[in-house]
Amino acid sequence: MNKPILFLLLTLVWGCSGNKQQDQVDQASKLPIENPVIRGEFPDPSVIQVGDTYYACGTSNDWAPIYPIYSSADLENWEFETYVFMEAPDWTMGSFWAPELYYKDGTFYCYYTAKRKDGISCIGVASTQDISQGFEDHGVLIEWGSESIDAFVNEVEGQLYVTWKAYGLNPDKPIQILGSKLSDNGLQLEGEVFEVVTAEAETWERGGIEGQSIVQHGGDLYLLYSGAACCGGGCDYKVGVARAKQMEGPWEKYAGNPILTDFGDWKCPGHGTPVMTSNEEWYYLYHAYQKEGFPYMGRSGLLSPLSWDENTGWPYFKTLDLMEGPAKDQELSGIQDEFDQDRLEQFWRWDLASFLPATEVRDGMLYLGGKAKHQNSPIDMALSVIPKRPSYEVRTKLKSQPDVIKGILIYGTHDSSIGLGLQGGKLGVFEVRNGEWQELASVQLMSSEDIVLKAKVEEGHKVSFAYQEAEGEWLDIAIDQQGATEVVGDFLEFWQWGVKPGIFVKGEEGGTFESFELKYP
Repeated sequence: MNKPILFLLLTLVWGCSGNKQQDQVDQASKLPIENPVIRGEFPDPSVIQVGDTYYACGTSNDWAPIYPIYSSADLENWEFETYVFMEAPDWTMGSFWAPELYYKDGTFYCYYTAKRKDGISCIGVASTQDISQGFEDHGVLIEWGSESIDAFVNEVEGQLYVTWKAYGLNPDKPIQILGSKLSDNGLQLEGEVFEVVTAEAETWERGGIEGQSIVQHGGDLYLLYSGAACCGGGCDYKVGVARAKQMEGPWEKYAGNPILTDFGDWKCPGHGTPVMTSNEEWYYLYHAYQKEGFPYMGRSGLLSPLSWDENTGWPYFKTLDLMEGPAKDQELSGIQDEFDQDRLEQFWRWDLASFLPATEVRDGMLYLGGKAKHQNSPIDMALSVIPKRPSYEVRTKLKSQPDVIKGILIYGTHDSSIGLGLQGGKLGVFEVRNGEWQELASVQLMSSEDIVLKAKVEEGHKVSFAYQEAEGEWLDIAIDQQGATEVVGDFLEFWQWGVKPGIFVKGEEGGTFESFELKYP
């Protein structure tokens, strides 16, 4: 389509949207974005620009390594770089949420949420001069009542500020976003803590606000924040906005809130960061669930143009056709691991609240051992990868071991999973539900050598298994006398993260694997 025709069509759409006074030339410069821009699981994204490069970081929950970092030259095409932490900081026990990147005078900062070992969520800070080399932790920055999460750092007239979500300290004190000045080095609070905004229980905020970010525009400060239920099958997350002349307020909430709700292929959008490009165009990087595979997939990273009403000054999101093109449906590259490196590849993740893995990659083989952190855990060890679509296939090649069950696992949590395990000359399909292992079907093999196991996953939670002996025919595994092969994992949903495929071991001595593959149809 040529540019004059495109311009005319966009003008007609905007004319129907109620923003007739906006600069249409500026609007036409932003073409539809193919979302998601960061596939798979990438909630609570923070984004900064350093030179010509954008960096984004997202929540890990209880998955290690901790806080993945991506880089981009254009906000739409992102490449994985590294992690903030390869190991959990000493003061933490898990729940690694909402990392906030900040850059000043040659130093990268990461302000992050984690549960302290007493179970209280606090905000820590780490820094580095080289983002590719990981961060040095400086410990707890903010401890506030029963829980403090979701830090955001900004600078106003040379003064650094940090804001965060604080849970109510008593029954008559609702959830608030609080703020404080920060020291020049970004490592200590200064002065009195002040209130920014408070959740209003009788509105769409439903008693909870979080995920705030603050930018300056037209002489005012604008705070974008999220409210309602963030996660899982019952989510109804939304984005609102407030503004003020100074950080200490008073802050005025927009009467037209919320400004971003469910749209197109996406549910429960929120917890993002605005960023202005060198061309002075504004975008918002945030997360949302794709409706396909909901709620068994994680929240992906989306990008939408952010505009400003010239009459009122309030920001708004453009019409649907500019917020997203169709959900990206191009051919996706999968994962192929022949274990031919001398280390574990960076796409492997593990539930750090549940497992303490021991791995060794050598001579084309992965050894997977270690121990589970939960008593009477049905699985001793698991490694997982993050799927980018709800329909995929995983395979692993392995040899049988007499005292170890090992194979493919579709992982929800440490006590909810579906798998296919090999031990001796026997295969078994099983599910772990509420921490209890139950075998659904078994197959006696002709050989225990060169076995390939396969799991086909549909809609993120419906699983069928097959196997291949010595490069022979693929044989499906029936789970009942009628020949049904599908195991429905509707119990795999977990509010914090999506279902992840991978490999597992059940047995003290650990197990070996010869290859792993994930591919998309």
